[in-house]
Amino acid sequence: MPDPGIRAFHHADFSARALAQAKGTATVSVCLPARNEAATVGPIVEAIRTSLMADHAVVDEIVVIDDHSTDGTAAIAAAAGARVVDASSVLPDYGEGHGKGEALWKSVFAAEGDVIAWCDADIREFDVGFVTGLLGPLLTCADVDFVKGYYERPDDSGSGRGGRVTELVARPIIAIFFPELGGIVQPLGRVRRAP
Repeated sequence: MPDPGIRAFHHADFSARALAQAKGTATVSVCLPARNEAATVGPIVEAIRTSLMADHAVVDEIVVIDDHSTDGTAAIAAAAGARVVDASSVLPDYGEGHGKGEALWKSVFAAEGDVIAWCDADIREFDVGFVTGLLGPLLTCADVDFVKGYYERPDDSGSGRGGRVTELVARPIIAIFFPELGGIVQPLGRVRRAP
């Protein structure tokens, strides 16, 4: 559970139909950083393309930022309807590094949308609610500029805040250097893979 002072929303509060109307003239990009995610990226792109592009005009583009994959991730993502961008080709003067952080910041330059939502490309039980939950507050609340997803951790003993790395490393660093971000629930959290 989030701290009492934190604004929290649930993805179920935002229907795709309502978000399509709320976005007005804004354009929305969904970016998926991916490295060797051939097993999961296709169904994720297809779900977003079908539900949030074809059925409801919420998302304008899906961009897969391919981070040096060797398993066919790029071809599968493109076949499912994503625009695939090779991470090493984006701003190469700043390096052709590897890793999720590299793919994330380069996606800002590759995406064309006014609003960007990021989702992982390795989620086995993906639901478009991950995207609508992120976009909902951004498109319907004028005073919201940043949304961070989180999930209930079954081993959490009710805190909902995060695991050991979050509590022992991330939170102390955030408290020292960015205290105004201290209320973000699970700053390192992401949707868990199904076992």
